[in-house]
Amino acid sequence: MFNLKNKDMSKIEELKSVVGKNVSENNSPTYHAKLIRVNKKTCTFETVQSPYRSGDESKIGKRYLVPISYAWNAFFF
Repeated sequence: MFNLKNKDMSKIEELKSVVGKNVSENNSPTYHAKLIRVNKKTCTFETVQSPYRSGDESKIGKRYLVPISYAWNAFFF
């Protein structure tokens, strides 16, 4: 059975409150992404256009996964 620590559950709940929002995200080809979904151990992001027109814009729309801790840091740290 999969058990989550209270700290992890808190991060998941905080992340659920920002689903659909854009954030500066280092793993995105454009360095900006939108949070699409919060899973048990990962978050799904979608690459969006950077306001600074940086990175690989041919990857806009691409979805990718990052660990919960990375996603939480992008929004709340």
